[in-house]
Amino acid sequence: MRQRKSKSRRLKYYFASFFSLFALGSFVTIFVVIGFAEKKLSKLVLGGLGESFSTKIYAAPTIFKNAHSYSWPHFIERLKQCNYSPSPGIPIKPGQYHFDGKTGSLFVRQFNIPSYAQPAEIVSIKMESNGSWAIEDSLGITLPEFGLEPVLIAELSGKKRIRRSLAEWDDFPPHLIHAVISAEDHRYFRHWGVRPLAIFRALLHNIRREGPPHGGSTITQQLAKNLFLTPQRTLRRKMVEALLAVYLEFRYSKEKILSLYLNHIYLGQDGFVSVAGVHSAAKFYFGKDLKELTIEDSATLAGLIRSPYLYNPFRDPDKCKNRRDHILRRMMEEKFISSSEWYEAQQTPLSVSKQALGASTNESVAFFISEVIRQLIPLYGEEALYRFGLKIYTTMDLLYQDWAHAAVQKTSHQAALVVLNPSNGATLALVGGKDYQKSQFNRVTQARRQPGSAFKPFVYGAALEKGYTPTSVLNDTFQSFKGKVGENLWSPRNFDDIYRGTVTLRQGLSHSINAATLDLARKVTPVDIIDFARRMGIISPLEPTLALALGAYEVTLIEITGAYAPFINGGFRIKPYLVSSVLDAKGTLIEMDSQEKKSVLDPALSYLISSLLQSVIEEGTAKRLKKLGWKYPSAGKTGTTNKGKDAWFIGYTSDLLVGTWVGNDQAKPIYASGSKNAVPIWAQFMKKRTEGNPPPSFQEPQGILKIKIDPQSNQLAQSGCPQTKFEWYLKGSEPTEKCHMHPGGIKGWFRKLFS
Repeated sequence: MRQRKSKSRRLKYYFASFFSLFALGSFVTIFVVIGFAEKKLSKLVLGGLGESFSTKIYAAPTIFKNAHSYSWPHFIERLKQCNYSPSPGIPIKPGQYHFDGKTGSLFVRQFNIPSYAQPAEIVSIKMESNGSWAIEDSLGITLPEFGLEPVLIAELSGKKRIRRSLAEWDDFPPHLIHAVISAEDHRYFRHWGVRPLAIFRALLHNIRREGPPHGGSTITQQLAKNLFLTPQRTLRRKMVEALLAVYLEFRYSKEKILSLYLNHIYLGQDGFVSVAGVHSAAKFYFGKDLKELTIEDSATLAGLIRSPYLYNPFRDPDKCKNRRDHILRRMMEEKFISSSEWYEAQQTPLSVSKQALGASTNESVAFFISEVIRQLIPLYGEEALYRFGLKIYTTMDLLYQDWAHAAVQKTSHQAALVVLNPSNGATLALVGGKDYQKSQFNRVTQARRQPGSAFKPFVYGAALEKGYTPTSVLNDTFQSFKGKVGENLWSPRNFDDIYRGTVTLRQGLSHSINAATLDLARKVTPVDIIDFARRMGIISPLEPTLALALGAYEVTLIEITGAYAPFINGGFRIKPYLVSSVLDAKGTLIEMDSQEKKSVLDPALSYLISSLLQSVIEEGTAKRLKKLGWKYPSAGKTGTTNKGKDAWFIGYTSDLLVGTWVGNDQAKPIYASGSKNAVPIWAQFMKKRTEGNPPPSFQEPQGILKIKIDPQSNQLAQSGCPQTKFEWYLKGSEPTEKCHMHPGGIKGWFRKLFS
């Protein structure tokens, strides 16, 4: 009897010890699992970022102003870039347009970024007889302008190769939520994280091996698995998954859990990059924002969750449509949609339009994107730039960028091109080389080369500022100059090896005459030339030698192009920039470009410099432009270095500044010239840009005078002068004496008679 009691006590002791250890182990396991989950969830939920959200880079919005001229074909190109679709009649939803001849309308999408806000509205456009646009709203009221949204040009996914975009609960359209719930967990809003009966049914199904494996997991369990666990299918993992699901339900609201799920779910592949979250998937499969998804689009996305590979619409559209239609029926059965909505949706053909999110692989934008990244990494760090879901709005005009890339491809040598807005320094296009895949070296921002004669405007600008005029006389004779002690004499020659004796300041610049330029530089002094160049925006090292006047010191293409801006914009120095604003994943503004501008030049003087540079195109080294079909008011300067190693052309209209360079990375002689090699690239881009959109003329400021002179005496023209021309002068510097070589009146008549 005692032995039985003793044995019974031992059994009770063993059972009590076992259950105590089991309870302790379970408590420790739960504590560890929940601690691990809480640590990760603090980043996922409280920070709102998730383990990795890709950074998006956008082009600039395109703004169209009333009473301005635009090209219809170019406008249609821009609409297509924004993924607008033609409508057979008046557009009825955002993203549609309809044009008939010279009139039309479009339903503009809403967008709101730091630099511009556009409401969703119907805009009517009519082309007037003078080519300008009349822009009105749907009520016929004149609109000052409207904008097309920024186009996504790249996404940065980092080493994990995951492309994911943050969306908040309010961003998800109701029919998308209903589609996902119908497809994955129709009792989602009624359970507490797990459904034991569903798990049991799935387990029984899998034991019997009746068709494909069933998971039986709720949306909350799927989220727990995706966030915390491996794909390995074990009983232990399933138990931990259920535990985490219950904890998630206890810790967060249903809306927060579903938001995390929709942001993290895997939905396919874009090449080597995983597409995660419905926001990125909507862009990838449909080219749409979440708000633009239709019922059938939502059902298609929901159908992908079970197997993105099996139901991939690009690989097997029939299977994808069958899956979509099944989910549409489930939505009707759950009373999320009516029978008429179901019928209409399932009758709609599968409509997908692959939008490759890896836009950084697009050759035309690659150099621009790489420069944006290069500039931002020191500011934000690589982790933040690649993983924290930033939104970066750039200054890129996507259509200009495509044209610039095409223009650079025309040359047989290496080449680069940059397009700036001269009023504020915004970089509208940047092509750093012919082939980004072969070489990522950016010849716009990183290559330092001698600019040759492209530097001469700073010499002549400094002279005009010191009181010289376009008709000041310069010596054009061959000369040798002493260098430093022990160096040989420096004997620069004119490009054409012709010496004219004397030339005017205008002739010296327009024909790029080296001897005359050196004569001017010696009088103005290299120190004053450097001071002038610095004020315009040249920041590279310069030495006060006469060689400076012929562009002997290296600069970058974007630097010297930007330094021409004061000649166009009334005398303001600008700082070229590529990024207009940066937002965090929540849409909070982190940084916005200040668009630095500083007055460095009198407006009348800037106009006078432009007048000299117009002569370069009209009669000087860039007159080739006329043969290439260029016909609009413009100014610029060619540049060629020794043995044609570098060829430059910096040219501009009143509203656009474009710099081009041709050469090779080894700085070997290629015997190129600015006129022969760089000018055609500029011409191709600018002719495309001005189709249907002619640039305005240069506006004459106060303080400038247009005087009729005799070109031989450079004095005021008289009736007896056989030739006359108009010349520009700063007020107070104009000639006051009449031509002494060709007097008018009776005296002039007698001189002609007896000469």
